[in-house]
Parts: sequence; structure tokens; C-alpha cells
Amino acid sequence: MPPDVVKLDRMAIEEAGPDPERIAASIHTQLALLSGPVPIHQVAEALDIVEIRQVPLKGLEGALVSTPERDIGSIVVNSASSAQRQRFSVAHELGHFLNPWHKPLEPSGWFACRPEDLRKSWGKLPPEASHHLIQETEANRFAIEFLAPQKFVRPFLRGIPDLTSVLRLSKTLDLSREASARRYVELHDQPAALVFSVDGVVRYVQRHPDFPSVLYQPGQRLSELPSPVDKSRLSAHEEADPRDWLVRPGRDALIVQTLSQSRGHATTLLALDLAGSDDDDI
Repeated sequence: MPPDVVKLDRMAIEEAGPDPERIAASIHTQLALLSGPVPIHQVAEALDIVEIRQVPLKGLEGALVSTPERDIGSIVVNSASSAQRQRFSVAHELGHFLNPWHKPLEPSGWFACRPEDLRKSWGKLPPEASHHLIQETEANRFAIEFLAPQKFVRPFLRGIPDLTSVLRLSKTLDLSREASARRYVELHDQPAALVFSVDGVVRYVQRHPDFPSVLYQPGQRLSELPSPVDKSRLSAHEEADPRDWLVRPGRDALIVQTLSQSRGHATTLLALDLAGSDDDDI
């Protein structure tokens, strides 16, 4: 169980500077947690967030109101979102609050974050990235490093990539399945990719840098996906023709696994079956 009261030395955290990974790591150094879920609301309160409100928001997932000095702040999250999404929103806004380089771009002086801001990558940015994109990406990086630090995720990375492990990770860290899947693929030793879709149409693709480029782009319709085999709504690992999924298919066999979700959403995992490769004529 998370502690009811968390006490943190904010001055020590400020010494981490603007790097979101270092900020998250400095908080975890003080928390000394052995496992998740991270008590995000108690941490925010210990770091001078005086209020976290859940209200219906149109076009926003979260917002941060603060003084210019960042001595105190208030966070608002969308009450229509899932509890796990709200946890990520609180962490995202806390990332803005603790980063000394982040400045509100709204005329109101608020940080107002849309759903697409929280869906943005938390990885590397192109050199031409806008100030807004840099801030939102850094807030996402802080959120995932804080809610799913590598030491908490590592026990789930054994074996071949498998969405069963993603479901366990999501439950253990109280993190959404989508964020859990992205973090899982980011940290797994065996390169893999994720295709997020709704009603058979691609929303976006997330892949490990070492995984081949995926054929599908957002807005394109997928071919038939593997069917669930039990009440978890997970399919088995099925072998697929790499030419159906990859821009430049290699010699490695491709395995596909799909998690069917509510309202037509699905997460499809792609991984190279290195053990099943044809190496007879090496």
C-alpha cells in the first residue's frame, strides 16, 4: 500500500535541473519505493501542488495553474477519463510544474494540455521541434519515467515480447494498457512494434528503433487481426507473412499478437521470431 503521507525535499529535486529523467530519478531516490504503483497524488501534494481537481473538460486532458515562481500550483484533470489516464495526466502536469524551463504558452498563463499532447512521443525530437512540442514531450517523458521507472518494469521484460506481460505491468503499476505497452516495447531487449487501431483503422504505430519500419500509416485499414482465445481478449502468438506488415521484410519470421479492447480499440504487437528464422544456408 502507498504511504498516506509523503515527505520530500523539493530543493534537492530542483538540483536535478530541467532534464525530465533526472527530475523523476531524484524523486524516486527520496521515495525509495521497491515496487509500484507510485503514489502520484501524495507526491504532487508533497511538492507544493495544493489542489488536484477532477472536472469535465472539453478538448483538454489536464491543466496546471501556478504562480510565476512555481512555489505552489493546482492541477485539473478530465473526470471523463479513466483513473489510470488521470494518473498520467497528474504526472504530466507535475512534469511541467517541476521543470524550470517550461513556460505556459496559453494567454491565460495556464499549461493547458490536450489529449494529443499526452499521446505524443516521449522519445527523441527532431531538431525543428517547436517549443510547445518540446515541453509536452518532456512532460510525457517525466510522467513515464516517474510512473514506470526502469527498475519497476524490468521484471516484466523476460522472454519474448508478449502482451500478457503488458497486462500484468498495467495492473501492477496502475498505468493504462496503452502507456504500459509503449513502455514495455521501449525497454524490451528484443525489438518489437505496436500498432494501435480502432475499428480496424490505424491510430498510430510505435516501434523500437531497431525494429523494421511498419507498412501501415495512421488512417489506413488493417487486414484481419488475430482473434481472442480467452476472456483476457488476447490472441495467441500467430506467425504472419512479414510482407503484410513490414516495409522491407527480412528473413526473420514475424509473430503477431492482438489485444482486443472496448469500443473497437485494439493493440497489436509485432515481433521478429528470431528462433524461427531460416538459417539453413548460413
